[in-house]
Amino acid sequence: MSSAHDTTAGGHLGIKKTREKIMSDFYWPGIYKDVARYCRSYDICQKTLRNETSSRVLDVSSQTRDDLNVPSCVAVVEDYDYEADNGQDNLAGDEQGSEDLPEIGTWGQKEDAADVKFGEALTYDQNRELQMLVQRFSEIFSDRPGDTNLAEHRIDLTSDVPVRQTPYAVPFALKSSLKKELQQMEDLGIIRKSDSPYASPVVVVKKKDGSNRICIDFRRLNKITVTDPQPVPSPAESFLGMSEDKYFSKLGLTKGYHQIRVRPSDVHMTAFVTMGQHYEFLRMPFGMVNSGMTMTRAVRRLLEGMDNVVDYIDDLLVHTKTWEEHLQVLEELFKRLKATNLVARPTKCELGATQVDFLGHRLGRGTVGLQDCNVEKVKDAPRPTTKKEIRSFLGLVGYYQPFIPNFAAIAAPCQI
Repeated sequence: MSSAHDTTAGGHLGIKKTREKIMSDFYWPGIYKDVARYCRSYDICQKTLRNETSSRVLDVSSQTRDDLNVPSCVAVVEDYDYEADNGQDNLAGDEQGSEDLPEIGTWGQKEDAADVKFGEALTYDQNRELQMLVQRFSEIFSDRPGDTNLAEHRIDLTSDVPVRQTPYAVPFALKSSLKKELQQMEDLGIIRKSDSPYASPVVVVKKKDGSNRICIDFRRLNKITVTDPQPVPSPAESFLGMSEDKYFSKLGLTKGYHQIRVRPSDVHMTAFVTMGQHYEFLRMPFGMVNSGMTMTRAVRRLLEGMDNVVDYIDDLLVHTKTWEEHLQVLEELFKRLKATNLVARPTKCELGATQVDFLGHRLGRGTVGLQDCNVEKVKDAPRPTTKKEIRSFLGLVGYYQPFIPNFAAIAAPCQI
């Protein structure tokens, strides 16, 4: 790594070019992270931190032009571009209640292909083949959403009367972070300033880890939205035919909803208000009643004819019996993702595993079962005493209905 990066011939290139130079002659498991870690250890190769105000100049004073054998110049590294290096945490679902409202902010550190996880049981050759495949399609792995034309989110309403609500109060301590996150989303082209007659409120709640969750409360708009008939897949049924599969790869699209555009004529309906500002979504927001259906339609078009890939909203699972077939399916999937400008989040990807946890199930090694933690949730669930608690419990166990013999008969007395 020193020869490929530090020397005059190496030229202190970036992580990707240094890695490509090394991999033209050498390979070892973990090369992606090793090269990234090595390059980042050199201070003169780094951009300035986001809270610094001045640019940093490479220190080449100890070497003359003749020593370097390059034209005389001074290399200036620009200030760190925070907006270009942001990602997001997982978002909440579409259920009611402030804890479950759809999150719109929280941008994290940059991720790339080096953060993709590989199966621990792979041989040296299998690991190398997979590394090379990921390197070929490195642009589809990022924590910044893509921009696809596979589908367009449409909002058809049963009433022409605009939904307009008064903005919810934002705690003073959260105003600064909320303002920053909204600006980042505007810079990324996810939202823009609005003068729409529609206005849904924003809710800011605390996550379990102490960080903030920024949500849009679209519940009133959802009540007058015509439901999209597109069926959402049931992966549990597909899992039952995977007991003989030996290799699995799972991918999660980077903020999948934000990779789909809102139909231009419907953009004004997505408007929301907070802290005296009025915005609207250019990309499909989380929390709308039909967002999941639109995402499903886009992914189904992406995967047309690919029988070895199971999808659920923006999560994908590749399953095959042989390694050769697995590489072929992954390559075809990567080609389609690249062609449609869809992006997968590296830290949500695990490739070439012999056992994988996916949507509450554990798959691999000749079995299809449930994750132990979810079995414990059912065992430890309190006895329901109200109609609401009964519905909640049936929803919990109903997801695992294919694994419960005579489920309908057992649950019949609980139906309300």
